[in-house]
Amino acid sequence: MKKTIGIFCIALMSAFQVKAQCNELFISEYVEGSRNNKALEIYNPSSSAVDLSKYRVTRWQNGSAAWTAQMSDVLSGTLQPKDVAVLVIDRRDTTKKGQDTPVVLTLRLKADLFLSKDYNTSYSMSFNGDDAMSLDKLNDATGKWVPVDIFGKIGERPSPAWSDKPPYTGTGTWYTLDKTLIRKDSVMTGVAKNPLEFNPKLEWVLNPRDMFDSLGFHTCLCAQNPSAAVKAPVISQVSVYPNPAVTSATVFLPFELSKLVCLNAAGQLIAVDYDHVGMDDMSQYSLHVSHLSAGVYTLEFVGVNGAKASAKLIK
Repeated sequence: MKKTIGIFCIALMSAFQVKAQCNELFISEYVEGSRNNKALEIYNPSSSAVDLSKYRVTRWQNGSAAWTAQMSDVLSGTLQPKDVAVLVIDRRDTTKKGQDTPVVLTLRLKADLFLSKDYNTSYSMSFNGDDAMSLDKLNDATGKWVPVDIFGKIGERPSPAWSDKPPYTGTGTWYTLDKTLIRKDSVMTGVAKNPLEFNPKLEWVLNPRDMFDSLGFHTCLCAQNPSAAVKAPVISQVSVYPNPAVTSATVFLPFELSKLVCLNAAGQLIAVDYDHVGMDDMSQYSLHVSHLSAGVYTLEFVGVNGAKASAKLIK
């Protein structure tokens, strides 16, 4: 009986810890694409709707650490529990070129808010691989903005981007330049204090440039029952691109693939062949889908170590 009570208490304490983490907005996706294809996704892990006018995003340009030198964009609207807001740079005029080249239509259609319309007065969304970003919250008592999540390291300028192998001089795999990054589902709170070192591999899943399919939703342990969230995730969610696909689709996995299961809408098993392309600390696979009929498919990836990931594919 004592052992049972002890196990129950540990589980209950862990549940409270999980709940305590899932109470503040954080950045769930980072898109540093070609030209002006820039976006951030903000996730609400809490059980309450949040007034976005109390938040802003700030760009710490080229390693700057001077708060007064930065320009920020205040958000607007209401973010519902376990939902996301997609922020896209405001470049919608299709007649513009150069610095004002428009965002591609597929990304514009994902936007909930367009920010940074004028580069000269507001350029928080004009980030690239060597800019730190922060999500800030207004403290009503002091009137000051306080970071609730920091992407990168404020005051540090990597060359040319942050990688998984510090010091950041171009070695290792570049994460923050020409990439889409998705926050791992095990992350339940933001980085509120400037880190001593930013290693994106610890909290972010690497995806290729101009991949926008995963914007608009986020998988997080906070969406589960707190008592169930004590356990590590069994199946993580990944994205395939392009999606819809015609002849082939690509997926990046954080493990070596041993088995691919493809089910159609009726739950029938469909054979899908794939080719492996190795990358530093990642595994890229090309899926051959030309033989599939039009429809929605569920893909389950099983790693050699037993890890699993899933994705939806539209043909």
